[in-house]
Amino acid sequence: MSFYGICPECNQEFNDYNWCKLCNSKHFQNYFKKWTSGNNTIDKFILDAQKNATNGREVIEWISYNRFKDIKEIAKGGFGTIYKARWIYGPIESWDVENQWWNRWGQQDVALKKFSNSFASLNEEFLNEITIHLKTSKDLASLRFYGITQDPATNEYIMVLEYMRGGNLRDYLKNNFNNINWKIKLGLLTELA
Repeated sequence: MSFYGICPECNQEFNDYNWCKLCNSKHFQNYFKKWTSGNNTIDKFILDAQKNATNGREVIEWISYNRFKDIKEIAKGGFGTIYKARWIYGPIESWDVENQWWNRWGQQDVALKKFSNSFASLNEEFLNEITIHLKTSKDLASLRFYGITQDPATNEYIMVLEYMRGGNLRDYLKNNFNNINWKIKLGLLTELA
Protein backbone atom coordinates (compact mmCIF):
# COMPACT_ATOMS: atom_id res chain seq x y z
CA MET A 1 0.00 0.00 0.00
CA SER A 2 1.39 3.38 -1.05
CA PHE A 3 1.79 6.17 1.49
CA TYR A 4 0.53 8.72 -1.08
CA GLY A 5 -1.95 6.55 -2.95
CA ILE A 6 -2.24 5.16 -6.45
CA CYS A 7 -2.51 7.14 -9.68
CA PRO A 8 -5.90 6.45 -11.29
CA GLU A 9 -4.39 6.82 -14.78
CA CYS A 10 -1.38 4.47 -14.67
CA ASN A 11 -2.06 2.53 -11.44
CA GLN A 12 1.45 3.33 -10.17
CA GLU A 13 2.21 4.82 -6.76
CA PHE A 14 2.04 8.62 -6.51
CA ASN A 15 5.45 10.32 -6.09
CA ASP A 16 3.93 12.75 -3.62
CA TYR A 17 0.48 13.67 -2.38
CA ASN A 18 -1.84 13.40 -5.40
CA TRP A 19 1.15 13.68 -7.77
CA CYS A 20 2.19 11.19 -10.46
CA LYS A 21 5.41 12.33 -12.12
CA LEU A 22 4.97 9.96 -15.08
CA CYS A 23 1.43 11.03 -15.96
CA ASN A 24 1.84 14.71 -15.08
CA SER A 25 4.97 14.93 -17.22
CA LYS A 26 2.88 13.74 -20.18
CA HIS A 27 0.11 16.25 -19.38
CA PHE A 28 2.63 19.09 -19.30
CA GLN A 29 4.13 17.99 -22.62
CA ASN A 30 0.66 17.84 -24.22
CA TYR A 31 -0.26 21.24 -22.81
CA PHE A 32 3.05 22.74 -24.01
CA LYS A 33 1.57 23.21 -27.50
CA LYS A 34 -1.01 25.60 -26.03
CA TRP A 35 1.36 28.26 -24.67
CA THR A 36 4.63 30.03 -25.35
CA SER A 37 6.56 32.82 -23.71
CA GLY A 38 7.80 33.85 -27.13
CA ASN A 39 11.35 32.95 -26.09
CA ASN A 40 12.80 29.47 -26.77
CA THR A 41 15.22 29.62 -23.82
CA ILE A 42 12.45 30.37 -21.32
CA ASP A 43 10.07 27.85 -22.92
CA LYS A 44 12.69 25.11 -22.65
CA PHE A 45 13.53 26.04 -19.06
CA ILE A 46 9.86 25.86 -18.02
CA LEU A 47 9.13 22.63 -19.90
CA ASP A 48 12.21 20.92 -18.45
CA ALA A 49 11.14 21.93 -14.94
CA GLN A 50 7.60 20.68 -15.57
CA LYS A 51 8.74 17.34 -16.98
CA ASN A 52 10.98 16.75 -13.95
CA ALA A 53 8.59 17.92 -11.21
CA THR A 54 8.07 15.25 -8.56
CA ASN A 55 5.40 17.28 -6.73
CA GLY A 56 3.30 20.39 -7.19
CA ARG A 57 5.84 22.60 -5.39
CA GLU A 58 8.41 21.97 -8.12
CA VAL A 59 6.12 23.10 -10.94
CA ILE A 60 6.78 26.40 -12.63
CA GLU A 61 4.78 27.73 -15.54
CA TRP A 62 4.43 30.53 -18.03
CA ILE A 63 1.76 32.82 -16.57
CA SER A 64 0.07 35.31 -18.84
CA TYR A 65 0.33 38.83 -17.39
CA ASN A 66 -3.44 39.27 -17.67
CA ARG A 67 -3.82 36.59 -14.96
CA PHE A 68 -2.74 39.20 -12.38
CA LYS A 69 -4.81 42.00 -10.91
CA ASP A 70 -4.32 44.70 -8.28
CA ILE A 71 -0.63 45.08 -9.18
CA LYS A 72 1.20 47.61 -7.01
CA GLU A 73 4.86 48.42 -6.46
CA ILE A 74 6.13 47.53 -2.98
CA ALA A 75 9.95 47.82 -3.26
CA LYS A 76 12.60 49.12 -5.61
CA GLY A 77 16.36 48.67 -5.71
CA GLY A 78 19.36 48.43 -8.00
CA PHE A 79 18.38 44.93 -9.20
CA GLY A 80 14.85 45.88 -10.18
CA THR A 81 11.37 46.30 -8.73
CA ILE A 82 9.09 44.10 -6.59
CA TYR A 83 5.32 44.25 -6.99
CA LYS A 84 2.49 42.67 -5.08
CA ALA A 85 -0.29 41.22 -7.24
CA ARG A 86 -3.32 38.95 -7.01
CA TRP A 87 -2.99 35.79 -9.17
CA ILE A 88 -6.51 35.06 -10.37
CA TYR A 89 -6.30 31.25 -10.63
CA GLY A 90 -3.30 30.49 -8.47
CA PRO A 91 -0.77 27.68 -8.83
CA ILE A 92 -1.29 24.15 -10.07
CA GLU A 93 -2.28 21.66 -7.38
CA SER A 94 -2.92 18.39 -9.24
CA TRP A 95 -4.32 16.85 -12.42
CA ASP A 96 -8.10 16.34 -12.58
CA VAL A 97 -8.40 12.97 -14.34
CA GLU A 98 -12.16 13.21 -14.84
CA ASN A 99 -12.20 16.70 -16.40
CA GLN A 100 -8.72 16.52 -17.99
CA TRP A 101 -7.36 19.80 -16.67
CA TRP A 102 -5.19 21.15 -13.87
CA ASN A 103 -6.76 21.76 -10.46
CA ARG A 104 -5.51 25.05 -9.03
CA TRP A 105 -5.28 26.43 -5.52
CA GLY A 106 -7.36 29.52 -6.38
CA GLN A 107 -6.67 33.24 -6.04
CA GLN A 108 -3.69 34.27 -3.98
CA ASP A 109 -1.26 37.12 -3.49
CA VAL A 110 2.13 36.79 -5.19
CA ALA A 111 5.29 38.85 -5.52
CA LEU A 112 6.38 39.88 -9.02
CA LYS A 113 10.14 40.41 -9.25
CA LYS A 114 11.07 42.48 -12.29
CA PHE A 115 14.74 42.79 -13.15
CA SER A 116 16.06 45.90 -14.81
CA ASN A 117 16.69 45.25 -18.52
CA SER A 118 15.91 41.50 -18.37
CA PHE A 119 14.26 41.57 -21.80
CA ALA A 120 16.99 43.38 -23.65
CA SER A 121 19.43 40.48 -23.49
CA LEU A 122 17.63 37.87 -21.37
CA ASN A 123 20.80 38.29 -19.39
CA GLU A 124 22.75 35.72 -17.44
CA GLU A 125 21.72 37.33 -14.13
CA PHE A 126 18.03 36.65 -14.83
CA LEU A 127 18.66 33.06 -15.96
CA ASN A 128 20.87 32.38 -12.91
CA GLU A 129 18.25 33.84 -10.59
CA ILE A 130 15.42 31.69 -11.96
CA THR A 131 17.65 28.59 -11.80
CA ILE A 132 18.51 29.27 -8.14
CA HIS A 133 14.87 29.90 -7.24
CA LEU A 134 13.78 26.69 -8.95
CA LYS A 135 16.38 24.63 -7.07
CA THR A 136 15.67 26.18 -3.68
CA SER A 137 11.87 26.26 -3.98
CA LYS A 138 11.87 22.46 -3.58
CA ASP A 139 12.71 23.05 0.08
CA LEU A 140 9.56 23.69 2.13
CA ALA A 141 11.36 26.38 4.15
CA SER A 142 12.18 28.50 1.10
CA LEU A 143 10.23 30.98 -0.97
CA ARG A 144 8.13 29.25 -3.61
CA PHE A 145 8.84 30.08 -7.27
CA TYR A 146 5.65 29.79 -9.37
CA GLY A 147 6.87 30.79 -12.80
CA ILE A 148 7.61 33.56 -15.24
CA THR A 149 5.51 36.26 -16.86
CA GLN A 150 6.22 39.28 -19.05
CA ASP A 151 5.18 42.89 -18.69
CA PRO A 152 3.38 43.71 -21.97
CA ALA A 153 4.25 47.42 -21.66
CA THR A 154 8.03 46.96 -21.32
CA ASN A 155 8.52 43.34 -22.53
CA GLU A 156 10.60 42.67 -19.41
CA TYR A 157 10.46 39.18 -17.92
CA ILE A 158 9.22 38.87 -14.37
CA MET A 159 9.60 36.11 -11.79
CA VAL A 160 6.39 35.12 -9.98
CA LEU A 161 7.15 34.24 -6.36
CA GLU A 162 5.37 33.47 -3.13
CA TYR A 163 4.30 36.67 -1.38
CA MET A 164 5.51 37.00 2.20
CA ARG A 165 3.17 39.16 4.27
CA GLY A 166 5.98 40.20 6.63
CA GLY A 167 8.05 41.57 3.76
CA ASN A 168 11.60 40.51 2.97
CA LEU A 169 13.72 38.80 5.60
CA ARG A 170 16.01 41.82 6.10
CA ASP A 171 13.08 44.13 6.91
CA TYR A 172 11.36 41.50 9.04
CA LEU A 173 14.50 41.01 11.17
CA LYS A 174 15.11 44.75 11.40
CA ASN A 175 11.55 45.40 12.60
CA ASN A 176 11.24 42.35 14.87
CA PHE A 177 14.81 41.64 16.01
CA ASN A 178 14.11 42.14 19.73
CA ASN A 179 10.93 40.02 19.56
CA ILE A 180 12.66 36.95 18.08
CA ASN A 181 14.57 34.59 20.37
CA TRP A 182 18.08 33.47 19.47
CA LYS A 183 17.01 29.90 18.75
CA ILE A 184 14.74 31.15 15.94
CA LYS A 185 17.42 33.57 14.69
CA LEU A 186 19.96 30.74 14.50
CA GLY A 187 17.39 28.52 12.79
CA LEU A 188 16.84 31.18 10.13
CA LEU A 189 20.59 31.49 9.60
CA THR A 190 20.88 27.70 9.27
CA GLU A 191 18.10 27.63 6.66
CA LEU A 192 19.76 30.46 4.71
CA ALA A 193 23.14 28.69 4.74
